Amino acid sequence: MDSRTTLLGGLTALCLLGQAAVAADSNKTGAAQVLAVPDSALAVIGKWRGTWEVKARRLHPPPAQDVTYTETFDWVLDGRFLRAESSRKSDGTRTMTMFWFDVFTKSYRYVIFDAAGYGLELPPPTWNESTQTMEWKSGRLSPASYEAHAHFLDSDTIQWKSLWKDWKGAPLIELEGVSVRRK
Repeated sequence: MDSRTTLLGGLTALCLLGQAAVAADSNKTGAAQVLAVPDSALAVIGKWRGTWEVKARRLHPPPAQDVTYTETFDWVLDGRFLRAESSRKSDGTRTMTMFWFDVFTKSYRYVIFDAAGYGLELPPPTWNESTQTMEWKSGRLSPASYEAHAHFLDSDTIQWKSLWKDWKGAPLIELEGVSVRRK
């Protein structure tokens, strides 16, 4: 058995245990129990809902490159997760993301899947209501560091930037851009 099979088996078991716990609890009340997501968290995530025209600039790795695409965010799974999918980007890539508020960890979660075959969960972000900014920052013990922000200039414009660095502090991937919601 290879390590991927072992990991998949472990994750499947964990999911089954979670489902069993929820089912056992729902049997006590006689109905399926849905854990509540705070309305304020859903409102923050909902800010991304819609179709966005994205103009990005990849600064690292060199050479710098401008990339344009469309990204559409829609609610899925009873309005508890926001799923996005990009059009074919001008550099030939495509991505899909999932964004939600985790009812167990009480934190926002953001996962990116790339058509190249990888998936990546970003560090849990924090929302700053006064600046209308979502910020991601990896912990000190991460093998690579990640920092990003998405700042809502208004309800239809997001200015954003993200930077991955290796363990020596050298930039691996650096992106910045502006997303404008289609009217």
